[in-house]
Amino acid sequence: MDERPAPPPEGRLIAEALTRTGMSIREASRRAGISYGRWRQITSGYQNVSPGSYARVRAPADTLARMARAVNITPAGLTAAGREDAAAILAGMPGPETGAHGHAVTGLTQEEVTQVRAFIEGLRTAAARNAAPKRPRPARESRE
Repeated sequence: MDERPAPPPEGRLIAEALTRTGMSIREASRRAGISYGRWRQITSGYQNVSPGSYARVRAPADTLARMARAVNITPAGLTAAGREDAAAILAGMPGPETGAHGHAVTGLTQEEVTQVRAFIEGLRTAAARNAAPKRPRPARESRE
């Protein structure tokens, strides 16, 4: 195919949700367990086969469900985008308000969940920056 296909409805849904979260593609793809390149292929709906030649890409249901979970999309959102298969898988996954260790947070709106996640990600980034090995300072000469 010589023309780039239009993004599929589920690709547009994922891309719009990612923008709302303020998360980078790299972070979202890491959370979904896929590569940056694969994330881009799925959201755009195509991959480059050769210069000027494109092939359509349709995400497997389990991959799409993981992507949706990473950007806080509900099963209803996937169903509305025409991906009932991925919606069924997403419905069986821990929700956006359940953390990796099963700690449930109740009573938050979707926007509040997104804000809490962004705050936690900021804490993790700061902790990683502080945990980086520091270069030793040169020894100071003593004055005697």
